[in-house]
Amino acid sequence: MPVYPVLSVGMVISHMGRSSLCKRRQQFIHVAGARLPQGCLERCTEIRVPSIFHTQWGSLDEFNLPHSAVLSLRKKKGKELCLTLRGPQREAWRLRSPPAPSAEQALFAVSWPTMLRCLRKGVLDLTSVSGAKVNRAPRSAMAGSGKVAIFRLPVLPTIKEIIKLFNLKATKQLSQNFLLDLRLTDKIVKTAGNLKDAYVCEVGPGPGGISRSILNSGVAELLLIEKDSRFIPGLQMLSEAAPGKVRIVNDDILTYTFNEAFPKHLSKNWEDDPPDIHIIGNLPFSVSTPLIIQWLENISNRDGPFSYGRVRMTLTFQKEVAERLTASTKSRQRSRLSIMSQHLCTVHKGFTIPGQAFVPKPEVDVTLVHFTPLVEPKIKQPFKLVEKVVQSIFQYKRKFCHHGARILFPEADRLEKTEQLLMEADVDPTLYPPQLSIFQFKNLCNVYRKMCDEDPGLLTYNYREELKKKKTANFKRTEKDYYFLS
Repeated sequence: MPVYPVLSVGMVISHMGRSSLCKRRQQFIHVAGARLPQGCLERCTEIRVPSIFHTQWGSLDEFNLPHSAVLSLRKKKGKELCLTLRGPQREAWRLRSPPAPSAEQALFAVSWPTMLRCLRKGVLDLTSVSGAKVNRAPRSAMAGSGKVAIFRLPVLPTIKEIIKLFNLKATKQLSQNFLLDLRLTDKIVKTAGNLKDAYVCEVGPGPGGISRSILNSGVAELLLIEKDSRFIPGLQMLSEAAPGKVRIVNDDILTYTFNEAFPKHLSKNWEDDPPDIHIIGNLPFSVSTPLIIQWLENISNRDGPFSYGRVRMTLTFQKEVAERLTASTKSRQRSRLSIMSQHLCTVHKGFTIPGQAFVPKPEVDVTLVHFTPLVEPKIKQPFKLVEKVVQSIFQYKRKFCHHGARILFPEADRLEKTEQLLMEADVDPTLYPPQLSIFQFKNLCNVYRKMCDEDPGLLTYNYREELKKKKTANFKRTEKDYYFLS
């Protein structure tokens, strides 16, 4: 005996007029076969329980409808069933049900937003709507039949409805901006490459827009790292819709250790091809730069997430930051980030997402950047030494490079050692920092390392600390002179 469709409603209908159907949606129709999210019942003022169609479309069982609407049932044209929903003002909408599904389809559900999109002139025809099958054939059975098993999420509330359901608001302190357009999230995931049977870590999933696109790409497992605990209930709903595929960690990505993030058998030697592990994230603006610097250091040391091998990353950045990461020699956007990223990774700039695609709308656009760690870094020196040299040179970006090279050395022999550094590295002192190639930075780092080996104090020398001590000494001397003058 076939099982007929289930319509499970967990949504408050607000009638704004005689001829309008649900102009304001506060909740959603829940997917048949899945549990309501924790706290949903407390948030709903009215709950409509499942209405199950039985054999021969003859009856509708187990009604518990609110007083604001009445659902009536009548047969029409043989086995076609017509439902009429009547609101408090006696307005009516006909819901025409699909024909009875076959026994193989088992259970079938259609989301309320899908119904609204299919509503035409008061008649909702569900015969063309493909619902979510709750009981799917096992992967092995489908493989044996010659068909490829592709995982698809069941019908879920939209991201907008998730935000309304859990009363989520973007926090300025965390630089949060929600990406609601699933076409853009699909494009982000497509840019990351083939994710089928891969293990993916998403940083800052928020309400879960990109997470849905990742799951629909056929990943083996998705690790979600979210700092804001307000998003956890919505992500748990996503986890229930994809059992065994989602792990949620409520932690700060800047302090999270990847010791047990992925199975150990996925690890590969650094010289081999990248492992089936990807890092994807729509990064908050306040976190993006310190996080990528931290991960670049992990790449240099081959630890953290890169202890598994040359893990690829697909991340979003503010457009200006993305241009700095990918800037070539002589580009106006050339900066410290350009050298630090390009000497360790192959960096590709993807497409740009306009600011109006986000909620709330940021004042800048966002660009996607893809990183693949290199087998051998272009500058074979410790990360901290390279960072110190590059940061010093770009300290005076609009002046000749010898100005930045000077602050690598103490004041006592600054001019002499600066001249020695540039001469041995074969770098023209009248070049501007953006004009220097990675090869020239490599020479500068190699010569500076040699000078540090000869004088170990250079490695720990900090120009800012020396300047601070000098200012403090001048201030104390000025105070003393003022005391004697008074």
